[in-house]
Amino acid sequence: MFGAGSARSGYRLTTLFVLGALSLAGCGSDEPAVKPGGTGEPPPDRPRLAGTLLYESVAYDYEADGLDYSKVDQKPIRGARVALLDAANDALIAETTSDAMGQYAFDWEGTTQVKVWVYAETKEPSILVVDNTASDATYVMESGEVVVDEPRSLDLVATTGWTGVSYGKPRLAAPFSVLDAAYTAARRFLDETTPPPVFPKLEINWSVENRPEDGLVGLGQIGTSHWDGDEIYVLGKENVDTDEFDTHVLVHEWGHSFEEHITRSDSWGGSHGYGDVLDPRLAFSEGFCNALSAMILDPDTIYSDAMGAGQKDGFWEDIEENDTSQSAKPGWYSETTVQNVVFDAYDGNAEAFDNVEVKLQGVYAVMIGDLKSTPAMTTLFPFVAGLKGAHPDASTAIDALVGHHGSGSSFGIDPVADAWGTGETHTAGDPGALPVFVPMAVNESVKLTLIGGIDPALLGQNRFLRVKGTGGTLKVSSSATSDVDLYVYLRGKELDSAASESGEETVSFATTVGEDYVVNVQGYGEFSGPYEVMIEVLP
Repeated sequence: MFGAGSARSGYRLTTLFVLGALSLAGCGSDEPAVKPGGTGEPPPDRPRLAGTLLYESVAYDYEADGLDYSKVDQKPIRGARVALLDAANDALIAETTSDAMGQYAFDWEGTTQVKVWVYAETKEPSILVVDNTASDATYVMESGEVVVDEPRSLDLVATTGWTGVSYGKPRLAAPFSVLDAAYTAARRFLDETTPPPVFPKLEINWSVENRPEDGLVGLGQIGTSHWDGDEIYVLGKENVDTDEFDTHVLVHEWGHSFEEHITRSDSWGGSHGYGDVLDPRLAFSEGFCNALSAMILDPDTIYSDAMGAGQKDGFWEDIEENDTSQSAKPGWYSETTVQNVVFDAYDGNAEAFDNVEVKLQGVYAVMIGDLKSTPAMTTLFPFVAGLKGAHPDASTAIDALVGHHGSGSSFGIDPVADAWGTGETHTAGDPGALPVFVPMAVNESVKLTLIGGIDPALLGQNRFLRVKGTGGTLKVSSSATSDVDLYVYLRGKELDSAASESGEETVSFATTVGEDYVVNVQGYGEFSGPYEVMIEVLP
């Protein structure tokens, strides 16, 4: 809640909803700005209160790395739920929604002594920001009491709480900054794509206690800003890691909810960083969400993340710039390559290798079409294949765009032939990586080579089988001296699995004639170096 304080001391975050005393400073003072001359003329003998709702946003310093509190913009609180209450008893008088400029207005009959609540919540689509360390209470900004005996204006500004050296005042802007990032992303799709997506209710958890520790989310131990499959969690611990003003990070996490509900992601998640040779499902999910942040916030294409003491540390990268260096390890398993290819397909900035521009609608169409329905896994291959299918006249240009990242014999990507990566020649230095999907039929066996001693989120611990359905039940068995698991998928849906701490696994599943099933052989080999797994498909 935006906590307990004198009801006449300015605006606050109300104790009814959010814990912790937070006093609001608006329009440059500790009192809300109240002035005559509201918007329009009220009906006769009825009071009117109108105004503008704003929140402060802190810029990132790309030279010093970190937040620059000397550069603060005021941005409108858009699409938010706004309530007018009787100041004497908190009884609800009326509700409205702020517009694209953050403006609101009320006219009513009855008491003239009122106050305003501004919820960190939007209705279309439904998004709300809650405090996971306070029983998921919704953040609400409350004004001081106002006597409206003639048309008046009441403007509210949610301030950062920064005193010059620390957050010595309540951090009122934070939940509204988090809300606006998600609202911006959702509105871009609702306003610019066809058919418009139907977004379910989204809950975002932010708290001043949220920190990069593993433990209980109710205590703020959220690990990192992340999507957990149901909700988004956002870091907020001062002098450790705060993400409320890292707008690209916020849109990135919103992107994972978009994948979950609107399109499809087969990624298991996991650790990922620059230059990692990733499970291609993870590479696509993370790279797509990075690209999405640049698409939504275009022309601001610089992904930045502030952290550390005084929020004066961090990193940034320009999604528009294509990194094909050997240190980036470009290829179909690279988060960096994915983000560059997806964003360049979207944008209109022509480069020698990039003459493709499909805009948001073009990316969206592939995401809800070919990528969502692919019998393969959600990797860069079905995305590019879908683009080429939707834009046959641009097929050569798309190949050139992708080929820009095919820099060497080991690292890179070939022109995409289909969703399965057929014909791909780049192994990323992993001799067992190809073919990307190993074709198998009943009564066949194959020896796979995995790489032990590395994270299970990396390519070396993941192999993929493409098994053709017969109309009967098939059985896939593994034999290895190291622990491996088997997971069976049909168009991204997990049908069955075998996941003990053994290398001897068997999984059975019913099949449809001609249907393609994917079996992920996931390794957990602990000893550094290659190890072998025998796979057999039996009726």
